[in-house]
Amino acid sequence: MQNNKVKNMEVEIIECTCDEHKGHHQCVPRKGELIVNGGFEDPITFFGWQIDPSNDGVDQAAPDEVHSGLKASRLGFSDLAGNLEGDGVLLQDVSGVCPGRHYELQFEMNGEVQKGNAPVDVRVIWLDEDKNVIGLGLLITVTANSLPDDNIGAWTTFQGITSESPNGVRFARVRFEIHAANPETQHVHLDDVSFA
Repeated sequence: MQNNKVKNMEVEIIECTCDEHKGHHQCVPRKGELIVNGGFEDPITFFGWQIDPSNDGVDQAAPDEVHSGLKASRLGFSDLAGNLEGDGVLLQDVSGVCPGRHYELQFEMNGEVQKGNAPVDVRVIWLDEDKNVIGLGLLITVTANSLPDDNIGAWTTFQGITSESPNGVRFARVRFEIHAANPETQHVHLDDVSFA
């Protein structure tokens, strides 16, 4: 005889609230680390990340400009072809994000010269299943002239908790933006990005 009893089983199902799909699909949250290649260690350095083609001042940091491992990202210095470019936007659309949750963003950053960095705008943007913007989850501003010098090996850890994710959310866009007037001295190094 088969026993069909289920004891103490918890299942979290978050249903779509839109009229068109009401009750027909669900959001299944991913657990643990949600960022892909947050340390930029993949053989394809920016695997999982996107570089804005109109703000493409993003390249791989030099081996002595990393927080951990062998690779890091450099924002506001040059494009991937090596052309000097102070405007850079690096982003990742993180999947498995569901409504009613708070997420933690953490990353490491330093500058090229002591307290000489350009400001960096860091955002977590809530997106629906079609990747339309539906809200802002977190804003961190790395102020100008605030970061330690990479030559002394010092890094600043940034950490923030998002607002509660709204109804209809399916992705979180983690976005870093810099506009360095003097790319040679104002660029920054980014490593060990985590979103969980």
